[in-house]
Amino acid sequence: MPTNLQLALKALLRNRVQALLTLSGMSFGVAMVVIVSGLGRGAQLRIESQIEAAGPTLITLRSGNLRPSAIVTSGEQDTSGGEVSEGALPAVGIDGIQDVVGNAAVDDARRRAAAPKMTRYRSPPTPLTSAETQLLASIPGIKTVAASVEGNITLDENPGLPVHIARASGFEQAGPDMHSWHLKAGRYITTSEHRSGAPVMMVSEAVAARLWAGTPALDQVIRMGGQTVKVVGVVNTGKNDTASTVVPLVYLPLPLAQKLLGHDTLDQIQLRTQSVGVTSRVASDIKGGLRKLHQLPADTLDDFRVDTQSVTAMPSMGQDPRLSRSVHSNIVGFEQASWEEMAKSLRQAGRIFTLLLAGAAAVSLVVGGIGVMNIMLVSVAARTREIGLRMALGARMGDVMVQFLVEAVTLAALGGLIGLLLGWVGLLVAHYGLNWAAVVSPGMLVAAIAMAAITGAVFGYGPARRAAQLDPVVALKSE
Repeated sequence: MPTNLQLALKALLRNRVQALLTLSGMSFGVAMVVIVSGLGRGAQLRIESQIEAAGPTLITLRSGNLRPSAIVTSGEQDTSGGEVSEGALPAVGIDGIQDVVGNAAVDDARRRAAAPKMTRYRSPPTPLTSAETQLLASIPGIKTVAASVEGNITLDENPGLPVHIARASGFEQAGPDMHSWHLKAGRYITTSEHRSGAPVMMVSEAVAARLWAGTPALDQVIRMGGQTVKVVGVVNTGKNDTASTVVPLVYLPLPLAQKLLGHDTLDQIQLRTQSVGVTSRVASDIKGGLRKLHQLPADTLDDFRVDTQSVTAMPSMGQDPRLSRSVHSNIVGFEQASWEEMAKSLRQAGRIFTLLLAGAAAVSLVVGGIGVMNIMLVSVAARTREIGLRMALGARMGDVMVQFLVEAVTLAALGGLIGLLLGWVGLLVAHYGLNWAAVVSPGMLVAAIAMAAITGAVFGYGPARRAAQLDPVVALKSE
């Protein structure tokens, strides 16, 4: 095989122009496959992230519970308005109707009905601290956790600044990704800055225009609490910033915000679950863990709130209580069936779209393969006498076929390597220049090289077979 590879490289060097043209065709074919696959995969991942951002994977934990005792925010409500409520079905038959067997919802409702009634409140409620975030780290199914605090701060003397009060929002590093922030200028706050509570901050575009109209916001400073805090990034948080321009909202590292606000507790803790289908289960695990952490008796209501997006979106006032009970008691099934099925459908559509684009790009590989076949046919015709001489000296048909197959595969593989480089450059331009979602995976690169080599073998087989079937006597007589 090394000898055949050396012969293949020498043959390609003897026909530089033809080899270069063939390499160009194969390179552009592989580059198109890499670019289209990378953009398709990037678009699929972006769709999944948008589904995750829109779907009910967000859980919010707050201290205090101001809801009536009949309402439980984990998807289990009794708003029956006086009629027979869920779980009231007895364990024996009624008027010949047999008991429901194996129904988990009914069994769970009966369990809740038999449990001690929660009528007592804990006041004041237990504040949220780092103990709650440590508890969340031990619960499976949680993807990211981000605590936050928020409050107004009276600013120090800042000449030229049109405000004297700002609203400080302290956040952790997972916050921007959790809420799909988009960086418009500068950078995000780094891990070390979050950990140390460095005097840096981020602002929205609306706040930047309000505080420093006509001037770039980056590197501007605001003196607050005896510290000079510098702007390191401008972001689009996806929220309506109209209200935040009256009292400007600035985003600070959590330790810095707690120091400026003068307390070490947390206003809320938000987390993202790994998938929509486990959101209700994670919320239930959090509730059980927090009750143990806060040492709440069985007859005491939660002194915290664990709200999922689905429950928060459901109205509980001004509607038929029977409808409210039906909707809220099926939140778990809604999250798992509706959102997860929609996510699967969109992922499948994204995969099909990517495959269609990759199939269209694969046509370029076919064109490159035709180029390989063309140059190999020309090579066989030009080297007929050489083939006859090799066979006269004892080379077998298999040896000649392997020689030309190696030459075809080498040509295609070299074109594939060049195509990988071109495709990688194209994806970088699309990602950083055009701000398109693009993903480069090692598997995709290996597959592209393999496709190029297989294309060379397939389209080089015909010329190689033709060379191997030449009659040595006739080949030696050729000019």
